[in-house]
Amino acid sequence: MKENIFSKASRIKELFKNESVLYPEFLPERLPFRESQIDELVYALKPLSEGRKPGNVFVFGKTGTGKTATVKYVLKDLQEYSDRVKALYLNCFEKNSRHSVLVELANFLGNAVPERGISTAEVFADLVEALKESSFTPLVVLDEFDQLLANDGEELLYDLLRTIEQGLKPIPIVIISNNQELLARLEPRVKSSLQALQLCFEPYTPVQLKEILKQRGEYAFRPGVLEKDVIGVAAAHAAKLGGDARIALESLLKAGRIAEKENSSKVGLKHLRQAFESIDSSIGRKKIPLLSKDEQALLAIIAGKEKGVDSGTLFSAFEKAGGKVSSRRFREIISGLEMQKVITAKTAVKGKGKTRMIKLAVKKETLGF
Repeated sequence: MKENIFSKASRIKELFKNESVLYPEFLPERLPFRESQIDELVYALKPLSEGRKPGNVFVFGKTGTGKTATVKYVLKDLQEYSDRVKALYLNCFEKNSRHSVLVELANFLGNAVPERGISTAEVFADLVEALKESSFTPLVVLDEFDQLLANDGEELLYDLLRTIEQGLKPIPIVIISNNQELLARLEPRVKSSLQALQLCFEPYTPVQLKEILKQRGEYAFRPGVLEKDVIGVAAAHAAKLGGDARIALESLLKAGRIAEKENSSKVGLKHLRQAFESIDSSIGRKKIPLLSKDEQALLAIIAGKEKGVDSGTLFSAFEKAGGKVSSRRFREIISGLEMQKVITAKTAVKGKGKTRMIKLAVKKETLGF
């Protein structure tokens, strides 16, 4: 009789105690090294629990610095502390238009609004009516806001900020982005009304990453499973990639799964190195479909310059290829790609001045160029 293929797989050595603590969406009971950011968020949002007007918040920093986890951590406690506020978290990769966000917010407030067959003005009118009847203040979190700003995000902010002008509850906003220059792109009237507290998340240091991995590893793996140097090497690798805790945690998770697949009793450096290769090669593949046409066009030019290209030459080549953005927007795009770890952009001397030498930070083939 044929043996069930899953029966054979179930006989492997189980190295994990609870691998979910290594998942990117896992929210721990404590967030080490983010105490000051937590305090700032609490101070900005506490007025909500007292029926007073809160502050808006702009959270920025590189990928994997704990921005989203910290915001969710604070909001969880805020909603447990007070029933005067409820938070609506939206990822702008998924909800990337003014219309879709307003629909989500109206539905969140209890006014059933369809996504299609209704104008944005009608959705906003329904939202205003729902806000009048609401027993709580909605707090809107817009994660990856760059994706929305590229469309009609500025109009959305204007909508949310002007509810107070109509004698309604203010809708506090928390914006999360990798790009610290994002607010500079807003029109003066919107930026002035937003008056957001700016909260910076610096990359984790190698020592901090090591401590984070040590804490998570104790919950994720069975005792004695991780070989001595695995935590330190995983932390050092993530530190080289910009202090990204997500990469550090994903490295441990993948190394553990590779070791289990080999039916090994330990997770060693060889498993970790295989995990590094898998993760590093996937970075470009994950990000390229999410980039704008301008970003992809610039990457195509950079990919053809094996030794790198200075920013001035790149901008000229981009314009010759039909690119139409201002020099300021060009700099913002380069900074964004650098933050996403798709490119490196290091300051260099050129003639009597300075420039930025730009190179791919991922394998060319992963981008499909």
